[in-house]
Amino acid sequence: MAKRWNNPTGWSEVTAFLKAAGYRVVAIDRDPDGVPPGAEDETGDRPLLERARWLRHCEFFVGLGSGLSWLAWACRAPVVLISGFSHPATEFSTPGRVINYNCCNSCWSDPTLRFNSAFDWCPRHGGTERAFECTRAISAHQVVETIKRIPSFQAAAASSALSRASRSAMERCILLPAVVSPTS
Repeated sequence: MAKRWNNPTGWSEVTAFLKAAGYRVVAIDRDPDGVPPGAEDETGDRPLLERARWLRHCEFFVGLGSGLSWLAWACRAPVVLISGFSHPATEFSTPGRVINYNCCNSCWSDPTLRFNSAFDWCPRHGGTERAFECTRAISAHQVVETIKRIPSFQAAAASSALSRASRSAMERCILLPAVVSPTS
């Protein structure tokens, strides 16, 4: 679960916030499990070029330290990066990083740890209540507050309801990876 947002209500709360703000929310990850309520499902075995097209035309992207976030960054989409298992110095630079330094973090960047290839393994706190706290301790409120700092979000919030409604669906789109938020 290292490359998941382990907050069990995080994605649904962020999606509800974005929908209430008038955004089209689209999940574009490969894994169809865990598409948040209210998000459109564009997951599955699709060409990378199709995902890149979505990212190139979205208003912003919300994701974790994964290939899809790197692709969003490469497509020049503003990225809100929910970060925890890797240190910010090992990821691309974004003003939209959300990380909680008040709990365990950056284990995947720790050269003293040996890793297997499984992302369902917490190297420091596996098998304890602290497992995957690096992302579980990031609240939806923290992510929403980061979204509110995105210039295009601020501009949309400042515009009237009439002008927001006249914007194209693709222009008002934000994208999320489809995720599973484990409760255990």
